[in-house]
Amino acid sequence: MSNAFDLDVWVKEARKEPFRFTLSGLAFEMPAAGELDKSVLSTVNVDNPSARDIETLLKSGLGDQWSKFDAIPAPLAALGELFRQWQKHEGTPLGESSASADS
Repeated sequence: MSNAFDLDVWVKEARKEPFRFTLSGLAFEMPAAGELDKSVLSTVNVDNPSARDIETLLKSGLGDQWSKFDAIPAPLAALGELFRQWQKHEGTPLGESSASADS
């Protein structure tokens, strides 16, 4: 019997409810921020995201819904707030984990 840590089981058990929001009366849904594929880490700075990084993360989270979302005018401040609420839904800001040391 193996006592190796089974990451597949952890991923299945750690799944969170999707993050849902509306804009201009349209409903959108994204996975919890921590469920994005690890490949996004090579294209963004999650510790101190720029506006471009936030756009990349939102695109990744929205997937096929991006074009519909992107067609709706919204102020930049609204995108920042959307990003903050998405992180809040996760419970841990991107770039931090529940294993981070408390200072």
